[in-house]
Amino acid sequence: MNIQDIFQQLESASDFELFRLKCAIGKVLEDPARSNQLKAKLSSGMKVEYFCPERNKAILCEVLKIKRTLVDVREIESGKSWSMPFYYLNLEHIETSLQSNAKVGMSKAEIALGDTLGFVNSKTHQECVGTVVKLNPKRVVIALEDGLWNVPYSMVFPILDSHTVDAEVTGILIEQ
Repeated sequence: MNIQDIFQQLESASDFELFRLKCAIGKVLEDPARSNQLKAKLSSGMKVEYFCPERNKAILCEVLKIKRTLVDVREIESGKSWSMPFYYLNLEHIETSLQSNAKVGMSKAEIALGDTLGFVNSKTHQECVGTVVKLNPKRVVIALEDGLWNVPYSMVFPILDSHTVDAEVTGILIEQ
């Protein structure tokens, strides 16, 4: 199943169609037979990824305890422990990032906490680059050196490399 293709189709679905799909998916996810299949693949101490909906990205963790309907995990990076449904775990190592077909800006689904994004300040017309600290329904909160900015998703763009280098270029030699 190609999640990217499904995401692109969902962008054109009506709100009611999305709601119905959400209900159907919820029923499938809560099926005890599916939970038992996932439980059988797990063991304590196992390193896995889970998808964090709040941060919108995959997080590396370690399985601590397997319960009847939940699994206890500890995040490797932060050391925080959580209980979550089995279906949060990415046991098949599926790519979690999504790309929108939007012509302007980015969609909320493409952005994760900690991402580096840019936008053009509408008052000064200067490019600003910062780190995502919060995902609101209509705007993303970006931390810059001068504070937090609430920016509409339609105005942001990804920054591939945010490192700057102070260098003076005096000439380019091309060997022929």
